[in-house]
Amino acid sequence: MPVTDQSAYDARLNAATWNRIGRPRSDRPKTMEWMFRTAPGPGPELLGALAGACVAELGCGHGAQLAGLAEHGIARGIGIDVSPVRIHRAATHFCDVDTLEWWLGDAVAIAPHLPPLDAAFSNYGAAWFSDPHRLLPRIAERLKPGGRLVLSCLTRSTGMPEGRRRMLVRTGPAQSMWTVRWMYSVAGWLRILSESGFATDYVFRPTDRVNAFWGTVVIQARRNLA
Repeated sequence: MPVTDQSAYDARLNAATWNRIGRPRSDRPKTMEWMFRTAPGPGPELLGALAGACVAELGCGHGAQLAGLAEHGIARGIGIDVSPVRIHRAATHFCDVDTLEWWLGDAVAIAPHLPPLDAAFSNYGAAWFSDPHRLLPRIAERLKPGGRLVLSCLTRSTGMPEGRRRMLVRTGPAQSMWTVRWMYSVAGWLRILSESGFATDYVFRPTDRVNAFWGTVVIQARRNLA
């Protein structure tokens, strides 16, 4: 498969899986949490000053976390997701929040069309499920100098090769479908961020039993001023 087609192929594969996964537990705006499983940790403050900010979520799912940021006074919030089912749900349930927009498509392809951003985030989202070597430089180009990027994901297991991995996700009782994820160590993520035009400010590794077992990491970076 040509390299130029890989991102689109991965996006279609992931979209088919996310379309099948069940409804969210709640359609209410959600307080920002970066943990894989609920545990004490940082909140929306990692994104910086939000009042009047333009913020993009890379892989917004059903939109609850971006909708939660509207309560902090963002001027414009753009949610991006490959799943038409999830984008439709976000647009339907948060249609009364006029500062929010919902864009359907592959974040790699959409990123160059984003407006100048104060912050962007991927909460187990597109930075983890799209090729970060292609996505993160494009996000850096859309962030204002000093603008923040926050990403959370699971790190690779010991002995697992770094890079693109096909992995199964449960979509129902006795049912699973394939997704593509990009699995790296913390050092690997910091290297990619640096190569993409970011300086890392903060790395959080939770120590509770569940998040530590899964290798949860939260990284705050900012676009280099140069």
